[in-house]
Amino acid sequence: MKLNKYNYIFLFAALSLIIVAVAAQARTERHYRTTAAKHINITVDSIDFRNDVTRMYAKLCGNPHTSQRIDEAMLRIGTASFQARDIDGVDFKRWFQWEEDGIIPVEIDFRPMTPFNNAKLELATPRGTDITEIKTPK
Repeated sequence: MKLNKYNYIFLFAALSLIIVAVAAQARTERHYRTTAAKHINITVDSIDFRNDVTRMYAKLCGNPHTSQRIDEAMLRIGTASFQARDIDGVDFKRWFQWEEDGIIPVEIDFRPMTPFNNAKLELATPRGTDITEIKTPK
């Protein structure tokens, strides 16, 4: 098989992408334990602690065909508080509806922080504030 210059460019780009991905690899904690809340139940799948952002991967759980809204998210670790910068999967201050399965995957971004053992995630909704305890796996 003869390789032309486009094949070499592709191989170089693919190799560069792999090297960058491996070098930027961040610490990811998985299998957090959470407690149920009143209005929105959230299950934290993992938290990615990176240099530029701390990203929480989670699932919102609710009753199918009902609506809800999240106005803001706050992570409290001891006496420190971290306001969420962004949320993907739903939008802050916009109503959303659960589909048939009642689960919506979300990613919540916070400022960079170090890994923690225990925290509280506060979700402000029009129906009240839900506080979910997050504990590291044992």
